[in-house]
Amino acid sequence: MDPQEHIHIISAGDSIHKTYAAVLTDLRTITHTFIFAEKEIYTNSSRDDNKKRAWKCAIRDAIDEVNTLSLSRKISCALVSIDADTFDAIRDPVLGIFSEHPEARFSFDISAGSKRLSMGLFAMSLWVEGDSYYAFGSSPTRRVPVPTLPSRTLPANPHYLVILTILFRGQERGKEERTLMPKETLFNETKIWKIPVQDADEGAAMQELSLSGFSRLIAALMRWNLIREEQNPDHEQEKLYSITPDGELALFVYSARMKKRGVASTPGLS
Repeated sequence: MDPQEHIHIISAGDSIHKTYAAVLTDLRTITHTFIFAEKEIYTNSSRDDNKKRAWKCAIRDAIDEVNTLSLSRKISCALVSIDADTFDAIRDPVLGIFSEHPEARFSFDISAGSKRLSMGLFAMSLWVEGDSYYAFGSSPTRRVPVPTLPSRTLPANPHYLVILTILFRGQERGKEERTLMPKETLFNETKIWKIPVQDADEGAAMQELSLSGFSRLIAALMRWNLIREEQNPDHEQEKLYSITPDGELALFVYSARMKKRGVASTPGLS
């Protein structure tokens, strides 16, 4: 069993050869590709009109191109033909692959295929702890932002919100490149915020953030994929941080929840 295995599962459609090429640019570790296609794609029917016949041929051609591209990259590729009328028909093949590769990384491209097939694969991606990707039209391939923590966990320590807000506000608007903030700068800006802590004997007290406590907060936010850590190419010992798209979404969700409750000011967001 190879712990470096990376299983990529695709819902079949007539443009998957294009999105697959883009995914391979971003996900360079793929070792096995499985294309899930409904049996109808490979079934000719006298009831099909010319448009539907052309549609089926386009999907079959796209599948062939994915297979050819996979072989050129020495990635194994297999077609999984299913009857997607039921969730079980999607679930069972995915579980079969998972049982054969329990330690592998899983990713899913749910851009194409029928709604029921894409939704079924997305649901299974959550159960096997895989990442799902999508691309619509000519847009770049993006990962579906799925929370790695319950949304109610974030305000458990207001310093989480402070760190995310500092990184979010540090971004340059309109630019895709994310602003990177040195750890020392982020720590100094975070500890300016004095978070009140309720003490049974003394009542509310102001909590001073220690460097070790800050490091634990950073580790948790990274584990939840809310912030990203990079090494400064000019100073090897320096760590740089930026907020991820998931981190932005977590902030938006929290802010919306507080607005619904009528809270005008919250730590880190005021």
